[in-house]
Amino acid sequence: VFFPRSAAMIRRAVLGGAASRVAGSLAGIRAAAAPQFAAVAATRRFASVVVQKDVIEYEFPRENPADGLSYELNWSLCRFGVVPQGKSFRNLKAAELSKAGGSLKKDAPKSVAWSKELETEFKTALGAEKATRYVQDCALGALAANEVPVRMITDSPAAALAFHTLCSRTKALPTPEVELGLSVLHISSLGSHGSEIMVNPKTKQIFMIGSFNAGALVEKLAEVSTDSFLERGVLPLWGPGDAGGTVYASAVAAAGAKVKHGCAISPAGFCRLFMGSAKSDGGVQDEYKLLPNKLDAPKAIVMFADDASATIPAASKLTPAQAAFYFAAACAPKGTTAFGPAAEAILAAGKSSDFYMINRGAFSSPAAAEAAAAKVAGKSGSASGPLGLAAIKVEGGDKTADAAAAAAAAKAFVASVGGRCKGMDEVLAAGPKVEEEKK
Repeated sequence: VFFPRSAAMIRRAVLGGAASRVAGSLAGIRAAAAPQFAAVAATRRFASVVVQKDVIEYEFPRENPADGLSYELNWSLCRFGVVPQGKSFRNLKAAELSKAGGSLKKDAPKSVAWSKELETEFKTALGAEKATRYVQDCALGALAANEVPVRMITDSPAAALAFHTLCSRTKALPTPEVELGLSVLHISSLGSHGSEIMVNPKTKQIFMIGSFNAGALVEKLAEVSTDSFLERGVLPLWGPGDAGGTVYASAVAAAGAKVKHGCAISPAGFCRLFMGSAKSDGGVQDEYKLLPNKLDAPKAIVMFADDASATIPAASKLTPAQAAFYFAAACAPKGTTAFGPAAEAILAAGKSSDFYMINRGAFSSPAAAEAAAAKVAGKSGSASGPLGLAAIKVEGGDKTADAAAAAAAAKAFVASVGGRCKGMDEVLAAGPKVEEEKK
């Protein structure tokens, strides 16, 4: 520590050798500047104090992915809205997740409306230092050409293992190359919240609080991922079915079906969406070895409408163009917006499979509609009714629309599809013929 004792010492420090060479000529200046040097000296008595502190050495970079610290993974999680402060592990093997332990709640969650406040609270808690995050990058679609990547981020190794078992395996990409897309975020508990599930309609992120219920998750995945498939030229079918047989486009009871939760079809091939299935208690049944990745294309694809006016007949056989039209008009899953790509995918699928449509709104009960759906494949109908569709006679589908309601519904279908499938003349021509209003 050095404390200057006089203005002269300060002058020597400031002027150095130059002061001695021109001392005579600067004598008057030094005398005049003495008060200023004194002030400087007073200031330097404090400014020049050097405080010696203990030196703390850090190893940089100090990351160790095996110990839960990966800079690339942390930055990747930030892109999904989770800012991690503790340990995070990516793509642990099933044995490692099983060893990590933890229990898993599987009760049916309450579906709640999305809110910014709840999402913020959720992501803050999931990123907290006390939480350990388990990240699994999987896919929907067993065939690489048909798959849609999906990431899960959870604080529960048991939930990560269930997700790993449910979804399809995918090529392990370097962390920076993982797309910011479909994702499922799960947290074991959050304040006073019970088991809840919600979807951000803009980002298509699924949030699960408390329980990890496979059935509820599959239902939400159908809602948020249909567009992602269609934009890749793949048609997702969210019901059960069998290779080479009948596949249903939405969830129905199909006893004996080997594929429980849906398939995907494209020019590249036909495959199941999941490698596991949801059990009745919400858990996951491993079916990885049950079927090969690529399957025989189905002979029949059954779509479902919910036209309460019963303008759409209870059961009908469709041409590929009609299937594209009525998918856009009445059969698309909730949240679908990619109707142009959907029409193209349906037209392509129509080259190898027949399309049928069941209108649940024309049946006396949901059970009657499902029973008819199980028997419709292979039948042909005759063109009739206000829509000109090839209607098939089935039990329980006795509701019909009056003329006025049918005319209004037909016009609504044409207007809706006209906006959703602009420029697709083949599809638009397959719709009902309606009279234009006279001006």
